[in-house]
Amino acid sequence: MEKVIEELRACAATLSRIADTLSKTAESEEPTLTLEEVRAVLAKLSVAGHSAAVKSLIAKFGANKLSDIAPEQYSALLKEGERIGT
Repeated sequence: MEKVIEELRACAATLSRIADTLSKTAESEEPTLTLEEVRAVLAKLSVAGHSAAVKSLIAKFGANKLSDIAPEQYSALLKEGERIGT
């Protein structure tokens, strides 16, 4: 009986470590933005009269058009875009 109890405790410890790892992984993952989501936000800014600022922002990220910007930069682009018009 003691052997079974030891094995159950070992399993519980392993499950606890797995749960901790999964929890940390889930917390660290940032939602992935799509080109369409970024385009929608920047289009609203353009319609609101900030077309020049949007073009300048895209150029700041080294691109001539939004689709030239790497998806890894979308989050930073939107953070800077939030400052437009405020």
